Amino acid sequence: MLALLETRIRTAKDKFVQLAQAVPEDRYDWRPMEGVRSFREVFIHVAADNWAPLWMDVQPPDSAPVARDTDSLAAYQKQRLGKEATQRELMRSFDFILSAVDQTRNRLNERVTFGGREWQIDQMWVALVTHMHEHLGQTIAYSRANRIVPPWSE
Repeated sequence: MLALLETRIRTAKDKFVQLAQAVPEDRYDWRPMEGVRSFREVFIHVAADNWAPLWMDVQPPDSAPVARDTDSLAAYQKQRLGKEATQRELMRSFDFILSAVDQTRNRLNERVTFGGREWQIDQMWVALVTHMHEHLGQTIAYSRANRIVPPWSE
């Protein structure tokens, strides 16, 4: 199971990074309507979610931008980063989540608490990867609405 999830995370990483590069910086604040996330906000939201394995007792790098608390995660998502910094955060967060897969490989049946509920680690992985791909679809739709062709589909 983890091999498949790892493949799906790598696919999402490649596509998110390509889209973050393809979207002109002057479009980063575009949103289809009031009350929904902009490109910039979706990219940083995905980066924030990639730190969720902290709740699986995964060892973070010394330079982790968030701690295992919802306040630091919320503050991280409120950042207003430029295009290059947003891309760096996406890369750093995907590097972390991929390292977390390996750190949880032999602990999939352990239970953890995240988001106010108890999860088995394998269930949390499925939810995280599903959520990641939902936002990938969102950014693809945003791109097409802005006449930006996702680079991998050219």
